[in-house]
Amino acid sequence: MHYSLQCQERSRIAVSVSECADPRHVWCQQFSPTFGILISTLLKKSIGRVEFILLMAAMSALDAFSIDAMMPALEQIGDDLGIAAENDRQFVITALFLGFSIGVLFYGFLADHFGRRLPVIAGFLVFVAGSLACLLAESFSVMLVGRVLQGLGAAGPYVLSIAIVRDSFKGDEMARLLSLIMMVFIGVPMIAPFIGQGLLLLAGWRSIFAVLTVYALLTMIWFALRQRESLSAENHQALSVSTIKQSVSEVLVHPVTFRYMIVIGLLAGAFIAYLSTAQQVFQEMYQLGTRFPIVFASLAGVFGVASFLNSKLVVRIAPAVLVKCAVALIVISSVVYLLVFRDHSVSPPLIVHMIYIALIMGAFAFLFGNTTSLAMEPMGHIAGAASSVVNSLSTMIAIAMATLIGSQLEGTVYPVVVGFGVLGAIALLICFSVEKPGGGK
Repeated sequence: MHYSLQCQERSRIAVSVSECADPRHVWCQQFSPTFGILISTLLKKSIGRVEFILLMAAMSALDAFSIDAMMPALEQIGDDLGIAAENDRQFVITALFLGFSIGVLFYGFLADHFGRRLPVIAGFLVFVAGSLACLLAESFSVMLVGRVLQGLGAAGPYVLSIAIVRDSFKGDEMARLLSLIMMVFIGVPMIAPFIGQGLLLLAGWRSIFAVLTVYALLTMIWFALRQRESLSAENHQALSVSTIKQSVSEVLVHPVTFRYMIVIGLLAGAFIAYLSTAQQVFQEMYQLGTRFPIVFASLAGVFGVASFLNSKLVVRIAPAVLVKCAVALIVISSVVYLLVFRDHSVSPPLIVHMIYIALIMGAFAFLFGNTTSLAMEPMGHIAGAASSVVNSLSTMIAIAMATLIGSQLEGTVYPVVVGFGVLGAIALLICFSVEKPGGGK
């Protein structure tokens, strides 16, 4: 009997030691006994499949939510903060992408060294700091600094949510989970503009940043309490400048990866130009006002449907073929648009422009995932590092292209259409120049 009690006590102690080994349980020591027991009980319960999908989707959606929720408020922000030129309001969108392009380069390397949890939490905190800067901004320059910080922070949860899935699942199961996460993620552009519009009407544009702050904090706490470290101890990598340099060098010298990286940058540039000018085009040029979120969400819905179609076709048709067909559709539809409506001083009817953008959105659903897959195919030996480099450099190219296109916007939609056509044509030529490993095209 005495021996049995000793065994039970040792077992209890072993469990306690095991819990203390998990950094999350250390938090329990900071709370009152009752609340500590509640938190400890929550931590003991393993995260389920549905909760895991929702958590990863919430993390990856932080970036998209920060962009799409701001769309209806760009005019008000520009007026309140005294922008010098009307097109400067586009920088509220592109500044976030700038921060994202910087952050995405480093989070992969940091996460391979420190593990996934610490960089994710650090990213959330940087995002919150940026959101507070935007919330309290009294000048446009402070607003842009805050948006860069938001992008820098959002890059962590976005990039590492995918890494956590790859750590936790393999093969078909990983692919299915990523698809489910993407399905949830696609819903963000459809609802975020409505949230932004509602907050703008009820409490002003600063309330949008308040909601973004709360969203980030709640998701961070959710992650910290429920998601264990997914990177095993033996897979931690050394962190050095030489490692980063070597990864950048491999991406830049490999003909396939480098060319597809340029393709991604050019196409993303046209896409970001569309996003950053959407408020001016639809709310002002087409005078949609508060109806803007309806149009934007419907076009995002086309992207969602086409993404589902792509997931079915990509197992039957080579990704390179799908990419070429999608880019060709962008180029052809843009050329037809410009030829049919030759009076470039007046924008075409709204329904015509919506049909055109719907075609573009459908085409882009076949591009983002497939071009990234093609760029990463030769980089399997340094997949994480190469992904960071490709994403970072292609986003920098995209920001430059988007800024150039957006600066030409003067009362008509044609600069955006020309941007899709010209950048699409260059991207298509590069796609045809890429050789397969066997020497074919």
